[in-house]
Amino acid sequence: MHLVLVGPTDRGKSTLARALAARAARRFGRAHLLDLDVGQGSLPGTVTLFRWDRSGVRAWRRLLVGRVQPLGAESWLLAASARLARTAGEVWVADTDGWVAGAQARRFRYQQVEVLGAAQVGVLDDVPLYEAFAWRRDLEVRALPVPPGVRTKTPAERRRQRSLRLLRHLQGAQPRELELPPARPGYLYALLDEEGWFLGYGARTRDGRLLTPVRTGAARVVPTWVSVPLAGLW
Repeated sequence: MHLVLVGPTDRGKSTLARALAARAARRFGRAHLLDLDVGQGSLPGTVTLFRWDRSGVRAWRRLLVGRVQPLGAESWLLAASARLARTAGEVWVADTDGWVAGAQARRFRYQQVEVLGAAQVGVLDDVPLYEAFAWRRDLEVRALPVPPGVRTKTPAERRRQRSLRLLRHLQGAQPRELELPPARPGYLYALLDEEGWFLGYGARTRDGRLLTPVRTGAARVVPTWVSVPLAGLW
């Protein structure tokens, strides 16, 4: 099963993706969830591969995209999506972001489904997006209802949720002496391992060190376009 859920923001894609991944894990013994929402996903600015099995669910791998919206990071998001899908194996569900309005967004979503190698596409509450896929005979395309209880969030709520997720990630951060490349003030750095997997974020301190929860060695430190949460507290 290779299923991608697409549709506008606040249509219940994440809720449905988690339910389907959990059901697939019960049926097959193991399943994966590809969290491809760089803005409202589990860790802003990244994409995450979650593994479901009999022991529970856990974040398995992460890749850096470096922005909290797809626009301007399309190629990075496509490459990261493809790599997570290769890592996930035979049974996975992909949850995407809500950028679907307009021809450019629909082209990107079409490309993302293609690089993922999806066999099934579930479209929630978007007729033009459904029509972009429905003509394909090699895809199983379904128009899905919005799950009950879904609530539209304001932009302020979204920003607050992003900040809270980043703050939780940075809890327990300690300063490290690392060589830091130039970056705009107020943005996070990302630490990557030698295979390019994301290890964690860090914020530059006033004395030039990196405040990060990552304790292991990092092969590379790169600047991002992800804002430091509550900038000025560092």
